[in-house]
Amino acid sequence: MTNAERFLNAYAQCEKKLAELVEQPKYIPFSQLVARCANRSRVVALNQQSLREYNELRNAIVHIRGSEKEIIAEPCDSVTEDIERIAKLLTEPHDILKYASMPVKTVHIDTSIRDAFHLMQEMDTSKVPVYKGQNFVGMITLDDIAKVAMQGKTDDTVVSDVLSSTKNSRVVFTSKSNNVDVVLRYFDKAREEGITLLAILITESGKPSEKPIGIITTSDLPNILKIYA
Repeated sequence: MTNAERFLNAYAQCEKKLAELVEQPKYIPFSQLVARCANRSRVVALNQQSLREYNELRNAIVHIRGSEKEIIAEPCDSVTEDIERIAKLLTEPHDILKYASMPVKTVHIDTSIRDAFHLMQEMDTSKVPVYKGQNFVGMITLDDIAKVAMQGKTDDTVVSDVLSSTKNSRVVFTSKSNNVDVVLRYFDKAREEGITLLAILITESGKPSEKPIGIITTSDLPNILKIYA
C-alpha cells in the first residue's frame, strides 16, 4: 500500500475507536471526538495534538470529487508510521491481567501474624489481601507486622488484630475486563486526592465479594507506562 492508503486506514481505525469511546450513535466530527476522548483515554490525551494535525492532513490528502475520493498527496514515512502507532495503541485491548501479578494469595482474618509474614516472604510482596469467607476486609502490610514485632506480640496476634479500616480506602477493585487506562485513572485520582493506593485488586467482575485473580501496585506502573512511550 502507499503511504496515503496506510494513513487513511489508520485514520479510519482511530475515528472508529474514538466514536466507540464517546458512545454516541450520531456522527461527530473527528476534532470533537478527540476533544471529548482526551479525558477518557490516556492514548488520546498524550497524542491529541498529533491527532488534530492528522485530521487536517487527512483533509489535505483526500479531495472529494462528486461521490469519488481522490488521493492528491502522500504523507511522509514518519507521519504514516506515527498515526499507525496511535491506531495500534487505541485498538489493542491491553488486557489488564497482562500487567498484574498472579496468582494472588490471601489470608483469613484469623491467620496468625507469623503465617502472614511467611506468606509475604514466599510471595516476595509487602502486602496481602485479607478475607473473611468470600468478603474482602482489608490489607495487611509488612509495616503492620513490623509494629507488632517491635511490641513482641507476634506469637499471639492474628491478622484481625492489626487491620486498619483506613487502608480500605486505598484499595480499589476492578473487573478483569477493564483495560490499563482504567488502572491509570485510578492511580491518577488517588494522587489528586493525596492518597497512595496500596493495590488494585482484579476480580471477575470487580466486586469485593470475589477472590482476586490479579493485583496491581505502584511497582507495576513502569511496565504499564511503557505502553505509551
